[in-house]
Amino acid sequence: MKNNVNTFEINGNTLYIMRDGWDKVVETTYREDYVDEIKSHVWSLKKGYPYNATLGGGLHRYIMEKWYGKEMLEEMTKKGYVVDHMNNNHCDCRISNLEFLKHNRNVAKGQYFDKESALMRHDIAVSLFKDFTTNCYQVTIGCNANIVMKDSNEKIHYINAIKLLYDCPYPSVVLDAEHILTQYDETKQFSLENMRCCDKRIIESVPLQLTEDEQNRSIVVRDGKTYLILGTEKAFLHTVGYDEGWTPPSKK
Repeated sequence: MKNNVNTFEINGNTLYIMRDGWDKVVETTYREDYVDEIKSHVWSLKKGYPYNATLGGGLHRYIMEKWYGKEMLEEMTKKGYVVDHMNNNHCDCRISNLEFLKHNRNVAKGQYFDKESALMRHDIAVSLFKDFTTNCYQVTIGCNANIVMKDSNEKIHYINAIKLLYDCPYPSVVLDAEHILTQYDETKQFSLENMRCCDKRIIESVPLQLTEDEQNRSIVVRDGKTYLILGTEKAFLHTVGYDEGWTPPSKK
């Protein structure tokens, strides 16, 4: 479906907005009560942000108003908060990627976390999310580099991804994510000790014996299952998604 300028597509709970000449696709969370309003207006990019003056300006603020209410958006704005794109992609206006953050903290995050996470993504893909269904945050780490952990018996486990759950203020989540990046930048490893997370999930790599030919591939198939081969220049995890509905142990 399209208006006279934009093209729109819906896939699951995501609405995509496109326009001739754009080098990016805009995405936001689909909801029936506002999708027709979005599609009936023309969207442009203003300083990299999806924008429509009639609907109040940036798509990120429009979405926050729809999910949190106009009164809360106005109140937070008066208090000096901005709407932060958690992954620093201004075209990603999904509700899981948007959160209120004090202006000065938003600037600080942009200067360190946003830049360093992009630089280190081929080693560790650190991403931030907010789960609107639980009001909790998650930090996910895709392990493109060779990340290992030892258990209590000193057995080595090769890690594919790590997910950390947070039931605390967003600035504290950002600080933890920055700490992970700092540790890795300095030592090429990181520890989960002293993190503010309330729960964690560790996804181990599947051990595969690769043939000489397979070692040069990005994907191999075994028993009908497809596996992505990390640690090469041909394939890497750009981001690891969050687990919707993951509840802190104290609230179960």
